[in-house]
Amino acid sequence: MSILQIGLCASLDEVNLDRLKTKNIYKTTDFVSKDPEEISHSTGVPYKDAVAIRKFILAQKSALPVKGNIFYKNAVESTTIISTGLNSVDKLLDGGLYTGEVTEICGGIAAGKTQLCLNVSASVIKQDCQTAVFIDTGTSFSARRLAQMLPSTSKLEETLARIHLYTAYDIYDVFNILESVRVHLKTPSDKDFYSRLRLLVLDNVASVVYPFLGGGAFAENQGLLCSLGHMLKSLAVDFSIAVLITNNTVGGERGMPAASLGRFWSSVHHVRLLLGDKDGTEAERTVTVLKNCRGETRCSMDVCILTDGPLQ
Repeated sequence: MSILQIGLCASLDEVNLDRLKTKNIYKTTDFVSKDPEEISHSTGVPYKDAVAIRKFILAQKSALPVKGNIFYKNAVESTTIISTGLNSVDKLLDGGLYTGEVTEICGGIAAGKTQLCLNVSASVIKQDCQTAVFIDTGTSFSARRLAQMLPSTSKLEETLARIHLYTAYDIYDVFNILESVRVHLKTPSDKDFYSRLRLLVLDNVASVVYPFLGGGAFAENQGLLCSLGHMLKSLAVDFSIAVLITNNTVGGERGMPAASLGRFWSSVHHVRLLLGDKDGTEAERTVTVLKNCRGETRCSMDVCILTDGPLQ
């Protein structure tokens, strides 16, 4: 919770704040963890002021309870299943990407992660009522490649206008972009781009996080990773959009590939896919489900990455 400060509520003036500080009560958590009568007796803050401050903090900072049936109804009404554009992958994911969830694609260099992201984006923007945001951290986005994945019958310029591209060079750029997207989502007009937003792609999360890992400021750097994960999940849940991110792989147990960024990051996403090479082939890849909060794991399907069309 936040720091107690003047102006938090009418009863928390400078005199009362100084009284609280003399007893090491600096945070809202310090305040609500004690009984108002105890605070009044130990600090000299008038009892009625202690009660008023406590009521205000609990009203502003507490999570409001929601009945289970209402929560379920809202979840059902706001959930949309977005096709990846690949029947085989959709089958693995019980229909496709779900809004309100974060899905991660991990794989080695040149495994086809960006290609799969573009394929999902093409599947979204070919629908008139849907738009997408693509955050590119490694200059991997290709409008030409995206156009090749769209149906030949689509109006190309009009369709491509339904995706917005952002370029990010570090994690702070990503934070600024995500915050900008949140602001737009809060106040969209009926015909606005963001009122139809269904997909947000972050390709590649590892490239903006790696420079901040290690070193002497471990706690601060882990805090950045935690903040990024929270922002992605809250955007997905609060605005019912599907968030798709890509990540690199590193050597795991027994030499098997494992997603980078550590154990904490594995709690951020709801679904994790591993994109790997298929032995003896250049264009074919194997998609394996490593984590799925809704369905089976360790199941896999093969996909083919073509050079001049959608993935198959």
